[in-house]
Amino acid sequence: MKFYTMVSNIDSFLDNAKEQYEFWKNSYRKGTKEYSNHVSEIIKIFDLKGKNKFHTENAPKYWAGDISKRNPKFIIVSLNPGLREKDQKITSVATDSEGWKTYMKNRSNWFSGTRFQDSKYWQKHYKFFCGMNNKIPEEPMDGDYLLKNVLNLNLFPYHSNQSENFPSKFTVKQLEVVLHHLALVFDLIEEKKPRYCFFNGKVWKTLLIKHQLIDIKFSEPKLFKENIQGGKFSMYFGKKRKTRYVIFDKFLSRTHYYGVTDDDLNSDIPNFIKERLGS
Repeated sequence: MKFYTMVSNIDSFLDNAKEQYEFWKNSYRKGTKEYSNHVSEIIKIFDLKGKNKFHTENAPKYWAGDISKRNPKFIIVSLNPGLREKDQKITSVATDSEGWKTYMKNRSNWFSGTRFQDSKYWQKHYKFFCGMNNKIPEEPMDGDYLLKNVLNLNLFPYHSNQSENFPSKFTVKQLEVVLHHLALVFDLIEEKKPRYCFFNGKVWKTLLIKHQLIDIKFSEPKLFKENIQGGKFSMYFGKKRKTRYVIFDKFLSRTHYYGVTDDDLNSDIPNFIKERLGS
């Protein structure tokens, strides 16, 4: 295999995304299995099963938002883009394949589409990001507010229906798949200089704390809530230069299982963070 789909010798996040987009587009237009075979190889390396398997036909989605914006206030790094089962046939494959400029536009326009308003992920995160700016959430969600303030990056650019099948410790081969792209993610974060950078999900505890893959010293876990079964939702805090870093040890969109309410998302969690890192 020449290279894993998300890894290349390109030196910037956006250039790497463009190279992999072109790889997907050429494979799609020619009707070959070259791109999907590479994604299938990654599925095999991580032993992904059932709904956790990456979709092999969609364009890679490295980010959502306006990546050309110089200094977004917030960056959130997630594991991979989700895809509801009922939306599997409703993709932007045809328009994505029109070219890089159209693809870039689609990534920004996500916040103005119907699927954005239906997204459970963004319904939760929108409340949180409003709270970080002391803003009252609106209905329907204010996509322009998110476009102005938030850039969403993905570790893996491949859609899946679930993201719960990743290891608590990565093998050498698994790390080989993510390391170069992870370096590009952090290069982009340092270039953008957000006020806050959030990492969403337990995989980040594995990569950034257990494997210590970056030079940021994080705090011990700070417990925010515990459910009646003893399940805990905690955060880790760190700083580097002017950016404040927060790791959520669970997916923020699934914290209702730990007793987290909409009021928590819009008020108590932002206050919990600001008390420890400043506003």
